[in-house]
Amino acid sequence: MGDNTLYLGGSVHILRKKDFPLPAAFDKAYSQSSFLVLETDIDRLEEPEMQEYLQSRMLLPGDATLRSLLDSDTHKLLAAECQKYGLSINAVEKLKPSMVITVLNLYQMQKMGFTQTGIDQHYLDKSKEENKPVRHLEAPETQINMLVGMGEGYENEYVRYSLKDMEGTGKGLNMLLTEWKRGKAAISEASLAEMKKEWPFIYRDLVANRNDAWVPQIKTFLASGELYFVIVGLLHLHGPDGLLRQLKDAGCTVEQLK
Repeated sequence: MGDNTLYLGGSVHILRKKDFPLPAAFDKAYSQSSFLVLETDIDRLEEPEMQEYLQSRMLLPGDATLRSLLDSDTHKLLAAECQKYGLSINAVEKLKPSMVITVLNLYQMQKMGFTQTGIDQHYLDKSKEENKPVRHLEAPETQINMLVGMGEGYENEYVRYSLKDMEGTGKGLNMLLTEWKRGKAAISEASLAEMKKEWPFIYRDLVANRNDAWVPQIKTFLASGELYFVIVGLLHLHGPDGLLRQLKDAGCTVEQLK
């Protein structure tokens, strides 16, 4: 917009030790920016108040259980995946499907060696050291509600999609990280196209709706004349409803930082 500039970076929220140092373009964007913008306030997510809020939202209501909510085949698939990580399905019967999937994803990532700080936390730590102002695209409550509410109304489809996605995580994530470091996006584009076609409700809740909520804020940052470095999850950048496409459609010139 005009001669104003804004940096937009795609984040991987958890990394391995060998994934550092990050691509030089990230450090360049950070060092030249006056403000850092993250999806949400990571520090507040760790506060007791937010943890209590999460705990109040993560359980199924009333007498509902995973067994009563999911069809028999989907419940068996979920139980088998839990068993892979030494987790009894009986221990998580009262959790919402999205919370069980989150736990399984964490176990899987830890098993693969993803235990290091992600890109968001890395630059948040730097901003604290340098007293660089930080802004956020959504409130912690909004992000918790999104995560906890994933799959509501289409629980079986959500669990099956998530378990299928976990099957290819090892090889797929390595390929994605290699592509990301090179500044390419073919795998991200293909993943988003498949999600939008095969699992439209998940695509809507996880990607499209949030992108639509963030674009007006990003336009405001850009119009301010200040230099912002906005970091969002990698898949939010790409695809037919991605931030890059929407900003292009709004008349912005989008160029890759070398």
